Amino acid sequence: MARRLKLFVATGIAVAALAAGTGYAFLLQDASASLRATGKVGEQADGYLGLVSSGDADIRSKVDAINIKRRAFYTDLAAKRGAKIEEVGATTACEIFASKVQAGQYYRLSDGVWRQRDAAAPVQRPAYCGG
Repeated sequence: MARRLKLFVATGIAVAALAAGTGYAFLLQDASASLRATGKVGEQADGYLGLVSSGDADIRSKVDAINIKRRAFYTDLAAKRGAKIEEVGATTACEIFASKVQAGQYYRLSDGVWRQRDAAAPVQRPAYCGG
C-alpha cells in the first residue's frame, strides 16, 4: 500500500501531526461517514469513533470494527515515527474534526461533552491542534 503521510512532533505536548491526503483510507471510508450521519456515532478527540447515544448491536459492531482498524493504523504509524499511539490518534482527530465532521454530526472533545456541529461554524478543536 502506497500511502503518503507526514508526521511531526508539535511543540508543547509533543503531539504528532499528520498531513491530509490520500493516506489513511480507513478514515475516508463510507462506513465512518455513514455512521456519523446516523447521529448515533461521533468522532472523538482520541481519534476513535464513539457512541453518542446507546446504539443497537449492529452499530456497536460497526464502530468496534472501524476502531480496531484505526488502532492498528495508529500503532503502525507510531512505531514507524517513534511516537506514542495516543499522539497519532489525537493528531488524526485534529484532521478528522477539520475535514470530516459535517453539519449536524457529533464530535467529542477531551472534556467528554458531545457537541453537534453547527453548519455556520467550524468544529471546535482541541488547543493542541493549532490554528
